[in-house]
Amino acid sequence: MQCIGVALTGLTQAHAASAPAADAPEYRVSQFERAISVDDAGHATTRVTVSVVLSSDAALRRFSEYAVPYNADTQSLTIDEAETQHPGGQRVSADLGSAVFDRPAPATVSAPLFSAEHLRIVAFPATSVGDTVRLRYTLQDRETMFPGKFAEIVDYPPTEAFDDVKETLDTPAGMAVRIEAHGLQADGDTVNGARRVRVYRYRTPPSGPLAAQGDSVAAIDAGPYFVATNFADYAEVGQAYEHGARPQAQVTPAIQSRADEITANVSDRRAQAMLIYDWVSRNIRYLLAWVGTGPVVPHSADSVLRNGYGDCKDHVTLFIALLAAKGIHADSVLVNLGNSYRLPNAPAWILFNHAITWLPEFGVFADTTNGFAPFGILPFAVSDKPALDTATGEMLHTPPQNGTNSTSATDYAIAVHDDGDAELTGSITLSGQARIGPGRQLAQYTSGRIAYDLLRQSGLNGTLHVAAMKRDAPGALRFDLKSTIDNMAIMPGPAALAVPTMPNYGSIRSFADYVLRQAGQPLDGPCGGTALHEHYRVTLPADATIIAIPPDVDTRSGDVTYTARYHRDGQTVEIDRVLERNFHTNVCSAAMLQQLSPAARVISGDLKRQILYR
Repeated sequence: MQCIGVALTGLTQAHAASAPAADAPEYRVSQFERAISVDDAGHATTRVTVSVVLSSDAALRRFSEYAVPYNADTQSLTIDEAETQHPGGQRVSADLGSAVFDRPAPATVSAPLFSAEHLRIVAFPATSVGDTVRLRYTLQDRETMFPGKFAEIVDYPPTEAFDDVKETLDTPAGMAVRIEAHGLQADGDTVNGARRVRVYRYRTPPSGPLAAQGDSVAAIDAGPYFVATNFADYAEVGQAYEHGARPQAQVTPAIQSRADEITANVSDRRAQAMLIYDWVSRNIRYLLAWVGTGPVVPHSADSVLRNGYGDCKDHVTLFIALLAAKGIHADSVLVNLGNSYRLPNAPAWILFNHAITWLPEFGVFADTTNGFAPFGILPFAVSDKPALDTATGEMLHTPPQNGTNSTSATDYAIAVHDDGDAELTGSITLSGQARIGPGRQLAQYTSGRIAYDLLRQSGLNGTLHVAAMKRDAPGALRFDLKSTIDNMAIMPGPAALAVPTMPNYGSIRSFADYVLRQAGQPLDGPCGGTALHEHYRVTLPADATIIAIPPDVDTRSGDVTYTARYHRDGQTVEIDRVLERNFHTNVCSAAMLQQLSPAARVISGDLKRQILYR
């Protein structure tokens, strides 16, 4: 299970000054101990002690309440002790009757595969900067996700300060256990009768934690972690999931009838698969949680069809059954829906929090829960991920986002008036992954709301009208726009006009800014590879004399190519900018960003170039 909060770890008896030094962490996890005891049936009892030294106002706001996550369907959680320790040594205990609250974890439309997570929140008493908060709790399995199997996972982000971490794993001596203690030190391995106890330790290096970073991969990808499980490998995880899931995808008369209805008069097999995908995406509501026969067993395809809703594994089950009714084979696939892109060697199945479908006949992954992704296109959060085919046990990999599956094109005519205001007409055309987010907005918001957001995000003032074209088309999604922009240029001249970022979904400027901002960061970060094309025709008033236009630009760094073309025809300057990012991954490492930095600097400079006039 995941570490509390952002891998909150330790409470300590250490005393801290009332304010941290300039380069000191705002808090320290002075103690983090987990003692895990596993029985023969795979049930785990985990006793945790965590202490945090609050060295800043930010830490006080963050940790004066502590949320412990647990699965309400399969686990019980007991808060054993909570107290605040002042620098002078005085201790104030929390009233566990009135200072402990329970609620479901916040959920979104990207709900997890295992979705019964609750939070037990502990409010520490009388906290102030310099105090230490200390918590002890016990987490106990009432049942296991898979019969006889346990899994423990915790990460220690390199941006957090850990003084003393101790992991103790107590298992039956004869139980085969896979352990991966990446970055931890083994500190004991003893057998006492029928039990085997292993101990591991960790502390932040003397150089201190890394600087916090806004855009980064998950902590499990970036830093030390501890994984323990009695699954032998990921193939065994797939087999265990498939054992419960595959029988639920039976082709019943109702399933056959619906599949025949959806594909009536269509014989092409890929076209049939696409029609079924579209039908499930549009007609089966995606619910955040649905209690059933087990936490990893989907409901039957028949019941999902009858009720018209289900979670991700229910979506997959119905989709597989409908495809099977037309003789098309498909498998359940488990992935991580989030910013984790790697899997430990030890089978950390808890990292799988989402189910999608693999259609091997067409080499296509599909996620019917998204509702706005074209067939064969995955949302960014699911792309470039290890993907476990539960039927074969094979570890597949979803494709990354790049110019082959995600494109954005803007085309604007900008007529500048004598007073400096401008009339703008144009379009935004999106395909592949780039169309998913705007497609969702189109379904959820009015055109007025979309226009307001586009104008605000571009930093322009004026009015904007948006008309959406091809709302339901399987190909490109197009927005037509008309706008009046205030103070586009200084008129009359002499002056200069730099074409600002026009209303769009994903700009060349934002890519350059991201690379230059992130290049010096220590951690890898998610980065998309949409191909971007920006075309502008800027017409100045008849009495303005154009003196100079920017030079053409061609640059390439790594997998990034950028070209800019400028052409004058009378009072009109035509600008054509193309950014191609042929990334093979959704993760930008520090080395990759450094490689892209020369191109980003050229792009940033080009976007500042101006049309000179008088």
